[in-house]
Amino acid sequence: MVLFARPCGADWLSNAVRVDSALENLSRLARIPQSQKPNRRGSYVTLPAGCGFGGGRTCPGSYANTAHNAPLVQAILDRPDVQRVARYVDAGLQAYFPKLHSFYSSLLEHILADSPEIVRMFQGCCYGACHLNLHNASTVDHEDWYNILFGMCAVYSSGLYDHTRSGHFIAWSLGIVAQFPPACAVYVPSACVTHANTPIASHETRSSIAFFMSAGLARWYHNGYISDKEFKERASVAQLNAWNASRAKLWEVGLELLQYT
Repeated sequence: MVLFARPCGADWLSNAVRVDSALENLSRLARIPQSQKPNRRGSYVTLPAGCGFGGGRTCPGSYANTAHNAPLVQAILDRPDVQRVARYVDAGLQAYFPKLHSFYSSLLEHILADSPEIVRMFQGCCYGACHLNLHNASTVDHEDWYNILFGMCAVYSSGLYDHTRSGHFIAWSLGIVAQFPPACAVYVPSACVTHANTPIASHETRSSIAFFMSAGLARWYHNGYISDKEFKERASVAQLNAWNASRAKLWEVGLELLQYT
């Protein structure tokens, strides 16, 4: 299921212009090794922020950037206009999927309490992490495997492009193609729905902020703040059977969290 949040008003549009400018400036200032271009989602620059668990980590932690890029990313996160976008996507998730929003909020609070070295990405936002996709962000067909399977990622689109001719959002698994105007957000189950964007013209710019919650954080918390590997090594037969049974019924948990009431 794909939902668009479509704000309006001069104040929001003014906020969007400031976000556009900030992301374009980050695109000019960031230094990206050639080995990181392109990424698996497309031939654009992307920088991570927030926290997650997986990909060889031994415990949850903040996503890393280079010494040059880290302060640039933090400066983006500290901007009031970008923080307003974070609160906007948080409010949208709460409005459409209140149970999932409560789950995300509780999970993030528990992770941050257990790992005080992790700095919260945004106040007033239930998402644990985001990717800053810069300048010409048009994605190829992909799924985001490391995100919570039944979760809804939020993608805020930014830039100067003709949304009637380019930058469309495609949810291949659902058979949906939709216009995706700047200063709007889409909510999509990105781990299980193949999705992409149509390219923009060479004279256009398009950035995005993709908010997500790492599935590894949910597993870490569910295991009692240890990894799957460590849990299975420590668990009794009864505990392991219960663990496997809970995993087999995870889809039921997901369906319940996606219901409005």
